Amino acid sequence: MFISNRLTLATILMLLGSTSLIDAAEFTHEQLARLAEDPAVKQTDLPFLDAPAPDLSHFVAMGDGTQLAVSLYFPVGFNPKMDRAPAVFEDSIYGRREDAGTTAIALYREAGYVVVIGDARGFAASFGAQDGFNSPQQTADEAELIAWIAGQQWSNGKVAAIGHSVSAVFADSMTGSGAPALGGAIIRASDFDEYAHNMFPGGAPNLGILALASELMAWHVGADCGTNLTTCSQLGFAPVDGDDSFELLQGAIRDHQDNIDGAAFAGLIYRDDRIGALSLGDAGGIARIDGIRKAAVPARVAASWTDGMTALSALTRFEMASEAPMEVVIGATSHPGGLSADPFADEPFEPAKPSAVEQFKGDIDFLDRALAGEQIGRSISYVVLGTDAWKTTPVWPPVGVVGSKLMLSPSLMGPEISDAATGTYRVDPTATSGQFNRWAAQRGKPVFYGNLRGAADTRVTFDAPVITQDQELVGAPELCLMMSSDQTDGLVIAYLEDVAPDGRVTYLTEGQLRLLHRATTGAPCDPGSGTPRSFAKADGAAVVPGEAMRIELPLLPVAARIAEGHHLRLSLAGADAGWFEMLTDVPATWTLAYGGENGSSLIVPMRAWED
Repeated sequence: MFISNRLTLATILMLLGSTSLIDAAEFTHEQLARLAEDPAVKQTDLPFLDAPAPDLSHFVAMGDGTQLAVSLYFPVGFNPKMDRAPAVFEDSIYGRREDAGTTAIALYREAGYVVVIGDARGFAASFGAQDGFNSPQQTADEAELIAWIAGQQWSNGKVAAIGHSVSAVFADSMTGSGAPALGGAIIRASDFDEYAHNMFPGGAPNLGILALASELMAWHVGADCGTNLTTCSQLGFAPVDGDDSFELLQGAIRDHQDNIDGAAFAGLIYRDDRIGALSLGDAGGIARIDGIRKAAVPARVAASWTDGMTALSALTRFEMASEAPMEVVIGATSHPGGLSADPFADEPFEPAKPSAVEQFKGDIDFLDRALAGEQIGRSISYVVLGTDAWKTTPVWPPVGVVGSKLMLSPSLMGPEISDAATGTYRVDPTATSGQFNRWAAQRGKPVFYGNLRGAADTRVTFDAPVITQDQELVGAPELCLMMSSDQTDGLVIAYLEDVAPDGRVTYLTEGQLRLLHRATTGAPCDPGSGTPRSFAKADGAAVVPGEAMRIELPLLPVAARIAEGHHLRLSLAGADAGWFEMLTDVPATWTLAYGGENGSSLIVPMRAWED
């Protein structure tokens, strides 16, 4: 916790009115909620929230005549009629005013960049409508805007795409647009695959993100602004210069009535289900992968081990765009980047290392190098959870990592094959990973897992042998689960945890799979790493109650030190209250099969710890 000077958490809670004794590793939801709202915590997480006013805001006409709103921020002392500078461009669906607070405008201006933030077609003050999420039309608009920026009198012709969260998805798509003037990209906390990395992890509806999509699209419809001009100023969208009456904003809002219905995302099941004119398979960087490979725009991709699936997105992009110059940086931070989200932390919401300001300065340093024509290589720099150690590798997983296979048996897992056995588990719909977890991060909350020793009460657990030498867990564990269910669908969530000698249980990573999507494009539980799934309608299959299934479930990638004397624990659940529903009308009862050559197992990527 960080409030002006360093204070203990107990002191802070007393100042906030809590008088109960505090265990240094365990806090109530109410205590965390109060701390999360502290102004100093928010300032640490979002240091650029108090954004400057733009120097200019106006429309740019697209080739089809649609007017898109942009705001320009010039460097201090810059004369746009005489001076020339490179530019960074961010496309927004939250609105130019909203995204200005996460864009580090002051730092870019100090570094000599013109900052351009645009409202995407169908959003905020821009006219037009969206026929899908991150549509080809939007990417074409962005390419046209990049050309417009490069051709301005004040431009030196060099443009970089930047973005955070959703706007980073658009920055990623821009790298595959073929825009000739695009010389670099900053992609922060992005989702490379909008279906599998964001809205439907493992095919399971992500309740927090689906609610956000519905709220966002409803916001841009503008309530009754389209018919009542007096309410348009209350929406929070920035009008262009000269639109003091908000009549132009009202006209844009009227166009937005033809946007897709955000609530419809929750009705999707498969990657190829359509909403509007497009499916989620048509969205995100993964849908532009051919263009990304061809253009090979240098990109800095920043992510976090504990922020949604942003780390998996960054690593997937690194793998799929294997020829593109790319520097991947994976920390342990909140979604904006300003707070630590290392699950080994004893106190919540401490400042990130490096700080958000230092992280954004790293982005600018990258663009300085990329736009100057310096050759950008390929690397992954990552922090190891539970330490302050950063490591860099040119390949993933890093050299020396070996998959250690642990066979499951009732309550245990280890390298030895046990006798065949079965066990049952009835899904507990109240099981939860908390309200300040990796999924909450993408709704703007800070992350704190704390001590999870009570979580086992609602899950089925398997403990591994004690580690006799410090190890680095680095990569994506894979669970092969032999099971049956008495329901026709369901959800399996696998958590991997570190258990200390004193009993503290620390979250490491997780993975989930909707059983409807259990089919893989290869043999299930094959010895190779990775689990290719189409999530397509043609591959969906209802569960046959009582029928044995061999389920391959990849957990999210992570890097953590597992100290001598600690041991790993696998926990299974069928719901994560508030985030992932159990997907059956009544709690399912699973029968889990153990033992024998083909019993349930967990492969954990490990290597000996080196400082």
